[in-house]
Amino acid sequence: MKKFAKVIIIFTIVATLFVSVGLLFGCNKNSDKTITVCASDVPHAEILEGVVQNLLKDKGYDLKVTIMDWQEQNGAVAAKDYDANYFQHLPYLLSGDFASSLAFTCKVHYEPLGIYVGGGQVLSVKRTVAICNDESNAVRALQLLEANNFFSKADEGDNYPITTDGKLAFASDKWTSTNGALEVTLIAENTLVSSMPDYNFVCLPCNTALTGNVSAEYRAFVESDPAQVGGKANGLAVRKADYLADSAYKAKIDALTDVLLSKEVADYVKTKYNGVIICDAQTQIDMRGEIK
Repeated sequence: MKKFAKVIIIFTIVATLFVSVGLLFGCNKNSDKTITVCASDVPHAEILEGVVQNLLKDKGYDLKVTIMDWQEQNGAVAAKDYDANYFQHLPYLLSGDFASSLAFTCKVHYEPLGIYVGGGQVLSVKRTVAICNDESNAVRALQLLEANNFFSKADEGDNYPITTDGKLAFASDKWTSTNGALEVTLIAENTLVSSMPDYNFVCLPCNTALTGNVSAEYRAFVESDPAQVGGKANGLAVRKADYLADSAYKAKIDALTDVLLSKEVADYVKTKYNGVIICDAQTQIDMRGEIK
């Protein structure tokens, strides 16, 4: 009988230990203080590691940043490999395959696209311009070219290169103005800088110019429209369903979002990038109330 009682006591102790360990691991998982973000190198990862990381430590969170190809980041967050990503503007997110599963909690900074002087010989009959072959950035580049009188909607008529819903109106990799004075070529973003000697002008996204060490002194025109600056500011993309249903995930994302909207981040961006990148009240926009 005593032997049986000892067995019962041992069994009870072991069972209690299993329950305690289970609760411990469950508690640790729910109170996880590590935030994982995949990001483009410049300026996104630099901003996260240069200022956001330390500010989050003060809130009790450990930020882990992974530099990743921008074409893979939305899929990586949707697959739960990372908590969030930071590389894109909202129109790009909404135009892709993850528009329904990911959402912005905030916009942070704007990287103005510029028209840079290339090395191609400027001819009186034709100017050549290279732009990014990503549709969102291509439309943005064409709008900047139009705003600076490279061509006009009135002159182009049916040949106007942008549709009414803001997409490319031509399917090939080249567009030529009606009078033949302008030829625009779509090329891969990672070849824009190296291709500068081949064109009269090249439209460079801000981060492409930064990573390619292209000086602003070669920039002839730059985006400055307030609607463009606020509308296409880069922001933090997160999983919509988890943000709405998982309190632990939401707490981490809210902490990160609050820091990205802080004055400290705005001051860091202004100082580090000499005012080339815009990060202020125009771009730091809280969008959490729009997630439904």
